[in-house]
Amino acid sequence: MVYILAAILIFGILIAVHELGHFLSAKACGVRVNEFSIGMGPAIFHKKKGETEYSLRILPIGGYCAMEGEEEDSEDPHALNNQGFWKKVLIFAAGAIMNFIAGFLIIMILYSSAGAFRLPVVSGFAPEFTAEGETGLQEG
Repeated sequence: MVYILAAILIFGILIAVHELGHFLSAKACGVRVNEFSIGMGPAIFHKKKGETEYSLRILPIGGYCAMEGEEEDSEDPHALNNQGFWKKVLIFAAGAIMNFIAGFLIIMILYSSAGAFRLPVVSGFAPEFTAEGETGLQEG
């Protein structure tokens, strides 16, 4: 049971990071974001700041970044459908890019405690070993 809850929590964090990538790139490209939500189901917290409503929902198994003009065409100049091709590519790819960055940071954190990586060094041979010298293995 603990492993299932831990897996849900970890996936929830990864989804939040993914959606944050879409959100930040949309804001940087001047696209109106109507709602940024972490989780699914009924909202347990929501706050409107500027043009965006931020919400935290009860089930930590998803999330979304609802942009103006994403589902249907909009006349708003800040809508997603009125942006250029490369802005759309950047916004849609930003989620995957954030997942890549998160994975890289997790690996760096996990290996940060390693003092150094040791390479095997030949320090000597057993007396019965015959493949040593110039044509075989050498110490060091």
